[in-house]
Amino acid sequence: MTKRARYAITYGLSGCYMPDSHGGAYEFNTRGDLRDHIKAEMEFYGIPKSQFSQVRIEKLWRHIQRHGSSVAHFSIDHKGYSLSFHGLTLAEFRQAQAEEDA
Repeated sequence: MTKRARYAITYGLSGCYMPDSHGGAYEFNTRGDLRDHIKAEMEFYGIPKSQFSQVRIEKLWRHIQRHGSSVAHFSIDHKGYSLSFHGLTLAEFRQAQAEEDA
């Protein structure tokens, strides 16, 4: 059974506690869905496509399939800023969605 990846996405200065923006919580069924969303977020924040290599998507997806995304946090750093993907449990994902809907 394929595990889904669930992430909250933030963007801001590297090392700062409070991000400049919070993109919400997302769920991905396939590696391709996750890859495409990462690239879309990078484009939105003006991060060059070459920085996608920081992700190592195939290795990340294998890790998610073994252990879940709640332990698979990662960031893409560029010019002092970080696009961060915070792995969520199913309960955290549902709570984040409920807060967004409220």
